[in-house]
Amino acid sequence: MTQKDTEMIVRQRIRGLRLARSWTLDTLASRCFISASTLSRIETGHQRITLEQLVAIAKALGTSLDQ
Repeated sequence: MTQKDTEMIVRQRIRGLRLARSWTLDTLASRCFISASTLSRIETGHQRITLEQLVAIAKALGTSLDQ
């Protein structure tokens, strides 16, 4: 598995968890203190996700980094 494959899986997982909760980008963004536009770019692959952002997103979604 390449780094690109891993990043794609992480992006899909973030989006899937967000949608499973019926949260908008704005809702998740406000919960993890990231702008909605940045979160959108992360989900669509137009921006790389930093570890700091990933930790904040996972915490907001109530999940761990390994899940």
